[in-house]
Formats: sequence, structure tokens, C-alpha cells
Amino acid sequence: MKKINFSKSGIKMIIIFVLILLFLIPLALIKDLIRDRRNYQQNAVSSIISPLGGKTEIQGAVVSVPYKVRSETIDSRGVKHVDTSIKYVLFAPDVCSLDIRVDPYYLSRGIFKVPVFQGEISFDISFNGFDCSHYKISEEDMLLDEAVFMLGFAGPKSLSAQPVVKAGETDLLISPVKYDSISPFATTVCFNMPKIVANEKVRFTGLLKFQGGEEIKIQPVAGDNDIKMTSSWTSPSFSGGWLPSSRNVGEDGFQAVWNIAGLSTAFPKSWKSGSEIKGESFQVSFITPVDTYKKMMRSIKYALLFLLVPFVSIFICELFSNVRVHPVQYCLVGLADVMFYLLLLSISEHLTFNVSYFVSAVSVCAATLLYSACIFGRIKWGLLLSGIQMISYVFLYGTLQAEDYALLIGSIGLFMVIILLMFITRKIDWYEINQTA
Repeated sequence: MKKINFSKSGIKMIIIFVLILLFLIPLALIKDLIRDRRNYQQNAVSSIISPLGGKTEIQGAVVSVPYKVRSETIDSRGVKHVDTSIKYVLFAPDVCSLDIRVDPYYLSRGIFKVPVFQGEISFDISFNGFDCSHYKISEEDMLLDEAVFMLGFAGPKSLSAQPVVKAGETDLLISPVKYDSISPFATTVCFNMPKIVANEKVRFTGLLKFQGGEEIKIQPVAGDNDIKMTSSWTSPSFSGGWLPSSRNVGEDGFQAVWNIAGLSTAFPKSWKSGSEIKGESFQVSFITPVDTYKKMMRSIKYALLFLLVPFVSIFICELFSNVRVHPVQYCLVGLADVMFYLLLLSISEHLTFNVSYFVSAVSVCAATLLYSACIFGRIKWGLLLSGIQMISYVFLYGTLQAEDYALLIGSIGLFMVIILLMFITRKIDWYEINQTA
């Protein structure tokens, strides 16, 4: 067995351990910096999409039918009084067909670009009648000539133009009266309807023009909901209460169709005003293909390993080369590893993440190569250390790309590192190296 003499190696290992712990401080500061930059990005996004109404949410359409409620009271003199109040029954559509076209584009604030959009909805909404007999409301108490058609949105800024609505061939006018107290929606546009009868089928058609940013939410309300969305955006994300029945995503954009039965929603055919109903929505997000800050946070979780591997590699090279490496030199190599994350963060805000990763990794490995070659006096040790570092960066890159398999890849990679260390140090007499030469 080869005898290796290395003075105070036990103390050196303790120093290395302490240095690794100390380097957790700048890594924590970089992690805070990533959070700050992400918050700065979110503030920039908010400042862009808020004037456009924020994230668009189409909450549905209903018809509100008022009816009279009579109550009798008898005063102290025995005289009967009949009081009349007005209440409302809300009717969900029987069929709702939406054809949605979304035209996205980018707006910039500083170095950040945000996907926003303009769009329009062609709708065809049908009601098969307004029967209130199951509420024990007689037809003569229903004020059908005062019925109101309601369109619901999350916020008033979502509309980029006044909606165009027709009942049959009749153009509807926006009601001057607000019905916020009875509407099930956050923001409501109300239209006065032509006089109807209780069992009459009514069909509404029209066009809505909307605007917003990042995301569109649709809340199905009708008995049968047929919704089609078309856009030139090539990287949509579908989520929420229902996924598309069919979708086609390609280089020219996407087309998605939802067929949603009313039985799967929270809305009944009709309900009295005052009843709180919390509906469910599906959403389409116009995401950017790479979330830089998300990948940065994932990559820095492996930072401790990226400090441990170079330090252990230098220590082993120190044992075999009989060259003493000062703790300050360990610190400089460790600072280069920490700088990798700072370089990656700053460059990725201007270039793509993949290019930024390549530039940062090559820069740090080149610095390690030259510095290690100077420390040990031979180029082979520099090539060895920079090669180990490059393999580590390649391993990290693969882990970041395979998000679903990150834990598996990380576990296997760490196990392989341990096996490699066991193989390299299998002939070292650790008792011998702890003796002072």
C-alpha cells in the first residue's frame, strides 16, 4: 500500500468542513437575491397587466326575472296591511356556445417582457323558458317585461369595447340600473330585455371584446357548455376544473375545445337571488417557455453539493500530489463556484437560460482549470479538477431539464459521486495521513 505523508491533514479536513458551512452564507444571500429579482419581475408584470384588467375572467351569463312577494300584517287595531316587495329568480342558460379568439403579444417594462392579449368572444346563448312554478310563484306575479340579461366578468377593465348583444333580431341596450346586489358575478353588465312570456325560448347572440394578460379564466354556467378557443400562442397551459375535450398545439398556435355538462358545475337551472353559489373555472395560461427564476431556485438547491465536490477533489489531489493547498486557495475555488449562480442569474435576465448556463459553467471551469494548474504546478491536475466540475454542471443541467425526474437523477448522481470517492481513496491509509510528517 502506498504510504502518504501529509502534515495536519485532520485539521485540514475540519477547516474544509468549516469553509463549506461558511459558504452557505453567500449562497443564502444569492437565494434572497433571486427572490428579490422574481418579486421585481412580478411587480413589473403587475404594472403592465393591471391597466389591461389583469387576468381575464369570464364568469358567465344569466337572466334575472323579478317577481312580486306579498306579505300580510295586522296592526294593533286589527287592520290588515298587504306589503309588496320585489325579489328575483336567476336562470342559467340551457345552452352556451362560445367561440373565443385570442391574439397575444408582448409588452416590456425594463428588461422584463410580459405576454398580454386582445381577444373577442362570439357567443350564442339560449334559454328554454323561465318557469318559476316550482318556487310556487304564479305567472301573474312574475314581472317578465322587466327581466334583465346579465354578463359577468371579474373586473370592468377586462372589456375593451361595449358588448354587442341581440335577443333574436333585437339589439339590446345596456340597463341604466345596476343590479350588483342580486348578481352572482363580481362585475356585471346588464341589458334590458324585450317583453317575454314564461315559456318562451329566448336566444342571445353577440360579440365581446376583451383584454388582459397572462391568463384567461372561463366559468361554465349553462346546462350544456360548448367552448372553443383559438390563438397564435404556441405554449399554452391548460388547468382548472376542466381540461379540454380536444386540443391541437403546433407552431402556428393552438386550438382547444371544452364540452362541459351543467351537472358537473355548481350552478342549478335556476335559483333565488341571495343564494351564494361558488362556481368553478377552467383556465388557459399564456406562459413563457422558460421560467428563469424557477430554474434558478431549483439549481441553487444543489449548491452545497457543488461546494463539497470541488473541495473534496482538491483535498484528494493534495494527497496524491504532495502539494499543500492553503485554506485561502480553497476559498477562492469556492467563491468561483458561488459566482456561477450569480453569473447565471444576471446573464439569464438578458439571454436564454440555456445560453446563460453554458457561458457561466464554461467561465467557472476555465477559471478553475487555470488556477488549479498554477496551484499544483502541473496542467493535469487543473484538467482533472475542471473536468470534475464540468461533469457536475452537466449533471445539474440534466436535472433542471428533467423536472419530473429531478429527485431520481439527483439521488443516482449523488450515489455515483460517493462510489467514485470510495474507489479513488480505497488505498489511502487515513491513519497515516493524520500523522505529522
